[in-house]
Amino acid sequence: MAGKLVPCKACGQEIAKGVKKCPNCGKDQRNFFMRHKIITFILAVVVIIIIGNVIGGGGDSEATSKTSSSSKAETEKTYNIGDTVKTEKTEVTVTKVEDRDSVGTQYIEKKASDGGTIVAVQYTIKNVSKKPISSFSIPTAKLVDGDGTSYDSDIDASSTYATETKVDNSKILSDLNPNIKVTDVKAFEVDKEAYAKGTWKLKFSNDVIVKIK
Repeated sequence: MAGKLVPCKACGQEIAKGVKKCPNCGKDQRNFFMRHKIITFILAVVVIIIIGNVIGGGGDSEATSKTSSSSKAETEKTYNIGDTVKTEKTEVTVTKVEDRDSVGTQYIEKKASDGGTIVAVQYTIKNVSKKPISSFSIPTAKLVDGDGTSYDSDIDASSTYATETKVDNSKILSDLNPNIKVTDVKAFEVDKEAYAKGTWKLKFSNDVIVKIK
């Protein structure tokens, strides 16, 4: 029994089904994938890898999301004035917070601007690691309001407050050596009414957050 005949893809001449080339015109009758088996194999591998990544990636994303949320929750834990907060390299303690119209002495004084108030802060930093900490890596503080806006310290007010209190022995250019503790002071000038009504925190560059109001 003769095999089934099919028309050639090029010339239309009837040829036996399954032949690789048309005996009449020489046209290859195989489809793209059969003609290019190596390319087909490579494409199949790529598709399998993509599918695997999509399926596995969902779990990774979920795990990453959970890890990120967990880490964020840990780093955003809020402490209170007087709490000693230990991190990998330091211990941070906010010891005093004052809301002042001015800081300084009778000889050197810094008054708050109209409508403003000076939030004066004292805190200690101790190196609990086994290596010196560069002065550029010692945690610094910013004042943060209830909306998450950060405020840098006022340089003039801070230096004047340091002169008044005489407790500032912070490191400016020197390293903080292991087991050494220093006291730093900062003064921030903010809107007086906003400070009176709002919730305020100190956020250190090592992610320690201390509620001060």
